Amino acid sequence: MTDEPSDPTRPRRTSSPRPSQLPRQSQAPRPSQLPRPSQHPSQPPRLAQSAAPDARELVRSTRSDAPNPTLREQTMARVLLRYRQKEKMRRVAWVALGSGVAIAALLALWVRANPPVQSQLAHETPTREAPPALSQKRAAPSPPVASAPAPELEPCTPAVRAAGTESLIDDFEDNDARIASLEHRAGFWSASNDNTATQRPALGGPLSIARIPGGRGSSRFALHTSGGRFSKWGALLAADLSARRCYDASAYGGLRFWARGRGTFNVVAKMTQIAPEEYGGSCTHDCYDAHRATLTLTNAWQEQRVTWGELKQKGFGQALSFDPRSLLSIEFSVTPEQTPFDFWVDDVHFLER
Repeated sequence: MTDEPSDPTRPRRTSSPRPSQLPRQSQAPRPSQLPRPSQHPSQPPRLAQSAAPDARELVRSTRSDAPNPTLREQTMARVLLRYRQKEKMRRVAWVALGSGVAIAALLALWVRANPPVQSQLAHETPTREAPPALSQKRAAPSPPVASAPAPELEPCTPAVRAAGTESLIDDFEDNDARIASLEHRAGFWSASNDNTATQRPALGGPLSIARIPGGRGSSRFALHTSGGRFSKWGALLAADLSARRCYDASAYGGLRFWARGRGTFNVVAKMTQIAPEEYGGSCTHDCYDAHRATLTLTNAWQEQRVTWGELKQKGFGQALSFDPRSLLSIEFSVTPEQTPFDFWVDDVHFLER
């Protein structure tokens, strides 16, 4: 039995509506349905433009931690400066290394081309000292002779040889320190001393030629030197005879010249065998004992003649016989006991035989 709607005594049954009949509630839109903000690809969203408190706090913290532009520029400048300094030091190190290698190579070449004197003297050691085993087999040495003659030496080579026809060494009338260019002679006059007193003219370069007061006959110029009291080996005037440092004057018998002054002085003919290697000779030990003759000077000009046989050594060096085939230079010198000194020399010739 069904209820009738027309029955007023019964309450009406209210039936619940179907889901399809319910009004639709507002649903959240899907992500794909949300409107997209218009953004440029090269401009991503910035936190500084966000209104969120967390974003603003993050921006504030980042700005407080970031260095200011001035500090950043200073830091970059220091980094660049250190890099440049490091590069510069590396270049300097390479240059120094290359220079050191070059200097070492040059030094090795120089040492090879200029062996020390000690290496040459070392070759003489076996002849001076024999081993004990060999010394027992040798005969007893003979007693030394008191007046042993000086050993004969071979002349220096290659020598420039004088022909014996043009004896002039220098007359000084050209007013320069160059000797006469005769018979292949070549050289300059120069002064030297032991630096314990003053010599005039001063040292350094070719010698200045002096004018003779009042002249000497037709001669107007000559060598002139003077000085104080020297204490080591003295002072001298000298001239080399050949650029080869070896002159053969055996065609002549000695030296002749004009001189005046006070006291005494020495006429020296120096051989290459008594001069050290650094001064153009071949001596390796007991050097400098050149052959000489001592002459007395007067205030008037006098002609002096010295033969080769009159030249003697003083005896402090190795004893050698004089050989005019090995001339290195001629000198006019004074020893400490002959100082102070003042002398003139003019018209220097070889002495004809």
